[in-house]
Amino acid sequence: MKQDAFTNCTVVTAGSTYLDIDAYACCVAMAELRALTGEKAVAYSCANYNYSVCRSLIGEGQILDVLPPEVDPEKAKYIIVDVSDPEYIKGPVPLDSVVAVYDHHVGFEGYWEERIGSGACIEFIGAAATLIFREWKRCGVLEKMTRATALLLIAAILDNTLYLTSSNTTAADIQAFEALCEKENIGEDWCAAYFSEVQENVEADLKNALFNDLKIIRNNAVLPERVAQLCVWDAQGILEKLPQIRQWFGDGPGAWMLNLIDLKERCSYFVCDEAQHQKQIGEVFGLRFQSGVARSEVPYLRKEIIKKTIL
Repeated sequence: MKQDAFTNCTVVTAGSTYLDIDAYACCVAMAELRALTGEKAVAYSCANYNYSVCRSLIGEGQILDVLPPEVDPEKAKYIIVDVSDPEYIKGPVPLDSVVAVYDHHVGFEGYWEERIGSGACIEFIGAAATLIFREWKRCGVLEKMTRATALLLIAAILDNTLYLTSSNTTAADIQAFEALCEKENIGEDWCAAYFSEVQENVEADLKNALFNDLKIIRNNAVLPERVAQLCVWDAQGILEKLPQIRQWFGDGPGAWMLNLIDLKERCSYFVCDEAQHQKQIGEVFGLRFQSGVARSEVPYLRKEIIKKTIL
């Protein structure tokens, strides 16, 4: 390979805190799409993977944790996926070199539209993976997507829409999911197997599962500063470990909350021990806490919780 082969490379990356299956899938799929359409592109991240990134789905070299020496980070173009808050990007990414952003977390549309115009694709939708699927379809090369990448996008949509049951699920998410499943002949058994593997990941390393998916909340009068999230098939085993979970969070600074999603029962358990936050959360969601736990009869994703509590 010539030394200048990647001079004008496009680097596809996500947030610097952690990679969930949506971010992982988007990085891989967008880099593959760009390469397919004639660009030099690499998927890159040095962030930790969270529990939703299952070993059965990922392959060596899909995402690089070190840029190749041929890639000059100062001359590269950057595409950001599954995040648009500059605070979670600016460490590893020169913001002036960002040419496109694909995200389903709203709030920074104006910031990016001012910088990159139509390169900002930010909308409240179930999964960022759906936005990347849309790009594949727009480019007319969906039939060339590898099976490995298609499976990653399917898992990302499943995870981010709680198996298409969350309130943020859109018609676009469903259409993307169905098209990818048809392409790869995927059925309910595969989906159930994915969530079973996710639960195994959580239970095998519960503490890291919690703290690798911890979001720091700013400018929110309702929620605690630290909000963790776990999405599992059956939450009962996790609930039994609340004494240990409380001890782990107690070792750190500030109030905290856990959103524990139970896909089997299609509900969320909010765990929070601070009385003031319990009161405010209870008022917003119509819930009553008992022993620090409140059960919502519908499952909520953390981004939905944040959106509902912005006053």
